[in-house]
Amino acid sequence: MKNLIINICLISWISTIAFAANNEQNPDMQSSPEDFKEFSEAMQGRWVSEIVWINDWPGFGKKGDTDTGYAEWQIGLNGKVVNGREYVGPGSGRSFIYYNEHTKQITEHIVTSGGNVWVHYIYKYGGEWNYKITGSTGDGKEVTGSAVRYISDQGQTHRWIGEMFIEGEDLDPLRDTYRRIGD
Repeated sequence: MKNLIINICLISWISTIAFAANNEQNPDMQSSPEDFKEFSEAMQGRWVSEIVWINDWPGFGKKGDTDTGYAEWQIGLNGKVVNGREYVGPGSGRSFIYYNEHTKQITEHIVTSGGNVWVHYIYKYGGEWNYKITGSTGDGKEVTGSAVRYISDQGQTHRWIGEMFIEGEDLDPLRDTYRRIGD
């Protein structure tokens, strides 16, 4: 019995240290309403994209192929949301970005014609827009990852760089480019 109690205490202590160490390495994912306004303005507009498929995505493309796409993000509801649509190859997607006052987070929900669903938690860290990526494929496999939206050319070019995993397995590196073509 004494060994059982000691083992439980040791496991609890190790788990607490591991949890605390992991949280110290993660940036705070909270944002302000001003951050949301800044992000919304950075996304606003019409874009041409170059998408490199990091996986075989049903309804879109094959791993390693590159497609040109069209995207549009528009601020709506008095600045409370950003509505997005994207068309790449034969596929399309819709997104809805908003600021959650309770959690203090910028959140994006995406649904694609291939059945993939995504939830992105977006926050500024190190001067760049960071994404925590969660979601699932059209056949129900878990998707996780992280990315950074690098903005250059006075906001006219966005590069979305990161890593993603399906069921814990690495995909090719995320490396999509968007160029603004209008408001």
